[in-house]
Amino acid sequence: MQQKKLSFFEASSIITGFGVGGGIMAVPYLASLNGLTVFLALLIAAYLLSMLIHLMIAETLLRDSSTGQLVELFGKFLFRGRGGVIFTWIFFVLIILAFYANLSAYLAGGGEIISELACIPLWAGHCITYAIAAGVVFFGLKAIGISEKYAVIAMLICVGILSAASLLKPINLNYAVKGNLNEGLALFGMLMFAFSALFSVPQAVEGLHWNRKLVPKAVIAGMGVNLFITLVITFMVIGVPGEVTRVAMIGWGRAIGDWAFIFGNLFILLALLTSYWAVSFALAVVFNERLKLGDKPSWLFATLPTLVIVLARFTDFIGFMGIAGSAIALLVAILVVPTMRGARKYGDIRDPEWTLGFFGNSFFQALVIIGFIITAAGSAIIPSIK
Repeated sequence: MQQKKLSFFEASSIITGFGVGGGIMAVPYLASLNGLTVFLALLIAAYLLSMLIHLMIAETLLRDSSTGQLVELFGKFLFRGRGGVIFTWIFFVLIILAFYANLSAYLAGGGEIISELACIPLWAGHCITYAIAAGVVFFGLKAIGISEKYAVIAMLICVGILSAASLLKPINLNYAVKGNLNEGLALFGMLMFAFSALFSVPQAVEGLHWNRKLVPKAVIAGMGVNLFITLVITFMVIGVPGEVTRVAMIGWGRAIGDWAFIFGNLFILLALLTSYWAVSFALAVVFNERLKLGDKPSWLFATLPTLVIVLARFTDFIGFMGIAGSAIALLVAILVVPTMRGARKYGDIRDPEWTLGFFGNSFFQALVIIGFIITAAGSAIIPSIK
């Protein structure tokens, strides 16, 4: 199959789009429970740790001549020897379950927005969201890259307009430390989930096959935009008068005015769509690589069950975030570091275009594992935070 070429902007936008979604919208509420000082400290920690794990995945991919998703990388570099095939299939099933929870969260949030704005039944809002979200993915990686690029630009415009309007209001920022350990863990878990774009790194590698040296730069740029949006939204949502809602953009828009409420919902919808595009495409690739279904059947298996889950009203929006974040964090903590070590030993590219160098040593590998175990604990707490 011919590889699709992405521009640097499109590749970095896929990284941004994967991360900008439910996590960012839930961060301000959890930050308000902990105070801005705790938020800033945890934001920096989460950003650096997330950057490290994404660059570890980038190095692993750059040591392999294929452009497979992480499931196949785990099978190639980690699940070796007797029993390796069984472990690969187990991981494949776990990834499907985690991704379905993730994608269902995006459909649930998008359906609520469209239902409210268009004054239509909730089930109809979910169906419309699915049609828009899954429709782009149907046309493949290049369509996703272009869509992500323009969606990220539109989101930045929305954030700029809302921030400018917020500055016309009295801003009250409280840096007092508050909250408890559980609320702090929940915030850290949500921040890590908000930065997570792990399964979009292979998409960036595939799209940048024409210059693989750009891969780590695309990861850094994409996550940098994610950091900027998270920081601005959290400060503005907490600073303006009004309630900090669990889905933060709703409360922010209402605090500024009716017109801003529309821009806030537009941002949410775009964030959900960009995440759905990147995540569902990654899942479709996983299905195709493992089951050899073909592109279109894999797309259907990756997207249609998420609509069924949402229409069945399995759980609420924040609940979906907690399920997905906890499951993916555990999988990453256990598997990514040893997979990178395996790629360094067994990879067919012995001298890749880029490596982590000093930041890929045993100390930082242990730091990533510990950090993601803490992330899993925090993500599991999120649904219980009121």
